Amino acid sequence: MDACKNSIDPSTSLLCHLTNAPDFSADDIEKIVELIHTNPEEANKYLSLHLFNILDTEKDELLSEIYESRSKFRDRLFETWNTPLKRLDTLLYMCTKIVEELREGVTHNSDAYTNKFNIATRLQARCVQVGNEISHLLHGGYADGAFARWRTLHETSVTAIFICEGDEDLASRFLNFQHAARISAAKKFNNNNELGFEAFSDEHLALMTLEQEQIVEKYEPSFKNKFGWALKALGKPMHPNSAANFVDIENFVEMSFLRNHFSFANQYVHAGIDSIGFKLGTSMSKEDLLLVGPSNEGLIEPIQCTSLSLVCATIAFITAFPNDESPMRISALRLWHEILKRELVVADAALQAKGDALRK
Repeated sequence: MDACKNSIDPSTSLLCHLTNAPDFSADDIEKIVELIHTNPEEANKYLSLHLFNILDTEKDELLSEIYESRSKFRDRLFETWNTPLKRLDTLLYMCTKIVEELREGVTHNSDAYTNKFNIATRLQARCVQVGNEISHLLHGGYADGAFARWRTLHETSVTAIFICEGDEDLASRFLNFQHAARISAAKKFNNNNELGFEAFSDEHLALMTLEQEQIVEKYEPSFKNKFGWALKALGKPMHPNSAANFVDIENFVEMSFLRNHFSFANQYVHAGIDSIGFKLGTSMSKEDLLLVGPSNEGLIEPIQCTSLSLVCATIAFITAFPNDESPMRISALRLWHEILKRELVVADAALQAKGDALRK
């Protein structure tokens, strides 16, 4: 008698599956199920360990199939998107070399190595780093994840432009703001330290409070408020309760034309209802899928936005710290982005044609 096939008891079915013992007699099954019911903790411990051992033994074989499938998928994706992806990766290389060259030329010059230069180069470097993360996601076929990372790139790019277009005072305020803001972050950490990490001591909190008081005294009472470091450069009144936000900076540097894209990218960062709705990864096929892996659809938007943010931030950086090659580099960057947009249209159309052919 095949007791497993005839049993509807979930404990029996689970046990038979895990132990791979379809020849248990009905009497054996009954005894084992009774043991499960009378000593569930011990039975659960055994069954969990057995399941773990099965998965642990088979994981290499399982993953080899997954890795091989992903590798073949990336090859197919690159057949369609290789031209714009190569152009984006080359842009990232160009931006990297620009930062390296300017930093190398200034690092040993104490007069030129200002707070503005230091902050601008670090923000520009972060733009490139996030850009490389986006490229990695795009090569893997994760357009939605890439667009979520572009949201971070946009914030970093806008801030970099703001610093580059500002003066030394603005850069110093940005740098010193950490002294005004971190006491609040430390208190929040202590109040929500449910995992039991080492808390900030009273002495450390007192030191950070003193640093905040000293920095506020150096500037204005509003300096410790949200985006307090930007208030003066934005031309906002600096009353004790004055504050700013990212949108103020975005408007000031005339990058608000990307606001709709930024808002759209938010849905891939947060967990609202929109996050389980429209997907870039199914935007062309319009299939109602529970997408849990890569897709070769939807790359056009994150690639184009990433290129634009990198170009705008890099041009602002070059303009703030010019040399003889600056005009040539700025023109080349603008042309690079324009060519990329054309290549994206071609790649997107080619993918659409493939999809149409398959559906027919």
